[in-house]
Amino acid sequence: MKKIFLLGAIFATIVSCSTRNVAVDYDRDFNFEQNKTYSFVQADNLGLNDLDSARLFSSIEKGMLYRGFKQSNEANLTVQVKPEEYVSKQQNSNVGIGMGTGGYGFGGGVSVGIPIMSQKLNQNYTVSMFSDGRLVWEGILKIQMPLKASPEIRAENIQKGVLKMLKDFPPQPKK
Repeated sequence: MKKIFLLGAIFATIVSCSTRNVAVDYDRDFNFEQNKTYSFVQADNLGLNDLDSARLFSSIEKGMLYRGFKQSNEANLTVQVKPEEYVSKQQNSNVGIGMGTGGYGFGGGVSVGIPIMSQKLNQNYTVSMFSDGRLVWEGILKIQMPLKASPEIRAENIQKGVLKMLKDFPPQPKK
């Protein structure tokens, strides 16, 4: 019985883990070293709750500051954020409970599969940077976590995702 409980706890831990996927593209001819200021484009309704919105913008600001970029009213770069949030149902896996016996060339067994369904919160963020109306950098962050994730988990996922997205920012100029 203890083994089943332990396996169930390990399985629940694995299922509740979050995933973060990132894709980045940029203009190879744009020189980010000469453009070290940015400002956010104000959007009326991002479609996020105010808490997640604050977490996202705070994470972007920290990431940009760490990379030597400063927020300014007269900025060279304009940062635009387009979020998307939805809930999905997934069949993560099946739990199998089996019994069997065998010996002397004979065997038998019984197995029962129980599908595990869970709801996941999916947050997709497209962060675009423009210079004089021209797209020069774009990062797409996709986060998936349990629907009822705690505020700490939500904040951690957004922070780690933004750091992953800005990992190689600014791109090195081509030689």
